[in-house]
Amino acid sequence: MKKTAIFLPILLATLLFAAGGFWQTLMDIEKKFYQQTQVQPAEKKENIHSPLEQKKKEGATASAAPSKKESNATSLKVQADLSSLIDARLARFNELIALLKEKPYEVRDPKNPFFNPKKAQSLRAKLKTRIAANTKYGYKFAVTRDRIALDVLFVKERIYRFFVYLADSWTEMDVDTLRKRIAKEKSRLKQIDIDSYKTKYDAALSGNDKISKAIVENFRELSMHRDFFNDILDYLDANPALLRYRSLASLFNLDQLIEKINSVPSFAQINVALRYLHLDMGRLSIFLLIMLLAWGSSFVIYYKVYAVLKHLIMKEENEIDELLLYNLEKLRRPLFLLILTFGFELGIEVLIYPKPLDEMVLLLFYAVYLLIISYILILVVDSIFFEYLLKKEKAKTKEVRQELINLILSIVKITIVIVALIMLLVRMGVNITGLLASLGIGGLAVALAAQSTLSNFFGLLKIIFDNSFSQGDWIETKDVEGTVVEIGFISTVIRTFDNALIVVPNATLANSALKNWNRRTIGRRIKMYVGVTYGSRRENLMTAIDEIHTMLIDHPDIATPKNVDKKIVKKRSMREKKLVSIEDKYGIKSTLLVYLDEFADSSVNILIYCFSKTVNWEEWLKVKQDVMLKIWEILERNDLEFAFPSESIYFDPENVKSTFHALPKWE
Repeated sequence: MKKTAIFLPILLATLLFAAGGFWQTLMDIEKKFYQQTQVQPAEKKENIHSPLEQKKKEGATASAAPSKKESNATSLKVQADLSSLIDARLARFNELIALLKEKPYEVRDPKNPFFNPKKAQSLRAKLKTRIAANTKYGYKFAVTRDRIALDVLFVKERIYRFFVYLADSWTEMDVDTLRKRIAKEKSRLKQIDIDSYKTKYDAALSGNDKISKAIVENFRELSMHRDFFNDILDYLDANPALLRYRSLASLFNLDQLIEKINSVPSFAQINVALRYLHLDMGRLSIFLLIMLLAWGSSFVIYYKVYAVLKHLIMKEENEIDELLLYNLEKLRRPLFLLILTFGFELGIEVLIYPKPLDEMVLLLFYAVYLLIISYILILVVDSIFFEYLLKKEKAKTKEVRQELINLILSIVKITIVIVALIMLLVRMGVNITGLLASLGIGGLAVALAAQSTLSNFFGLLKIIFDNSFSQGDWIETKDVEGTVVEIGFISTVIRTFDNALIVVPNATLANSALKNWNRRTIGRRIKMYVGVTYGSRRENLMTAIDEIHTMLIDHPDIATPKNVDKKIVKKRSMREKKLVSIEDKYGIKSTLLVYLDEFADSSVNILIYCFSKTVNWEEWLKVKQDVMLKIWEILERNDLEFAFPSESIYFDPENVKSTFHALPKWE
């Protein structure tokens, strides 16, 4: 269920772009079943008009074969092939009619690949001019070529206008109206003198000049369009139910119910007044019933089903209860609106029966459905991602970085919105290919206008793929220091240690020298200078240095090469495929130094340099405090005193005596 929710937008987008258009489907049908092919040797001058006629001719040839047994076997095979070919053609006819009813806006598109009225008008004028000129100079073959091309335009225009007519009026059209239109189109097809063209076509088959080739090509195209149009007209004439408008009333046989309600005497009197509003009590009653059912269903889901699910969630206590309840609360509102909207659409359809809903009204409902379903999908995706994080604890163990999850989540949400928008534009009849092309042209201007935004987005990608820091890390740059709250598309939010919130552009962080204090596995540095007085004995001082060194080596919380867990280093080194220092890469420090460092102005300084095992600040402070107390104890034990800044004044006795003798005597 979760995977379905994640990949549903991708599946919808794939189906959207994979589906063929109406006119492209029509052209595919013509090409597969009606395109003429030259299958016989040129010297025989024989042409097979279409795959269907080819199978028929093969059957006729087989029946004339010398062997009766072989003839029957071949004939049966040809009949089977012909039957499967006819079935395939009828299936494509049904597909074409379904596309007409599903996407009438595609049929009405004048810029379709089959017939463009504006281009056809200019081409028709050009052909008529050429016919007049060639007739004047007696170029009969050229005249035939252009007349056939003119009839090709005529047939294509009739096909285009016929299907546009069906797209506009099939919901209101009855069988008699459809058959009258079909008869009118068939009579127009008969106006084309195909037999006279056939003679010229047979003559042109043996020619190698451009005009002869053009006649052959034009004749074949004319035959293809004419045969297709004739067959689709016959098919619709025999199957008018394909274009029957199946409204809610006809689907559930509500006609009789509406008539029965209207036959009630009291309702019949009310209908006299309602006729000015083009309404009746039968349709009003069913409309109110549908709205009542829709409201009741949504009420049950909003309150009763919600209460049952809430009870089931609270029954088992776990860490995601609050998240599930929150999402359940969020989901019940859009579901409530979805059911009410659907009921309202059905009610309106009954209210205006037998007239179908206007296309703009259908488009409005379609947009509302897309909006609600997109919102539900976004909520479901949110729930899946956060449940995954909490249940699997991937982010806590750094197997999956939180900001990467947020990036993927944002991309999925944007994808859902874009797919919904594209579906709405397609339903409105917008040419998506042209729209995407125009967006590509304007993309440069947008990129130039949003350089800083784009640089911040690429800064985000650099931060993620460089893995320089993650959410929750303590980082420090030249200008800012604090804990990373969130890494967004454009900027990163940092909480400083004095509890201020700073927003830093991603590009700034990506291009700055940055300290990440959280990227330490073992070892937080303890560095200090212990000064003792100059009056200390050298033997006591060296003894104290040795004892401090021993104390640090034996201290359970001080990192040394001996007590560092080698398994950590080994596991990390096995993952690395590069020649790098594993200790430096993953922050494993165990250096320990205790030496006499310098003779300062007021003290003899001992350098103490080591690392605590923990990297946590509070635990590090405890370890450091314990080390300092033990050093104090060692110094006391060795009769050493801490030095502090001081000045000593020394007096020379003889100098003082001579100085006093030189002073004047006072009487």
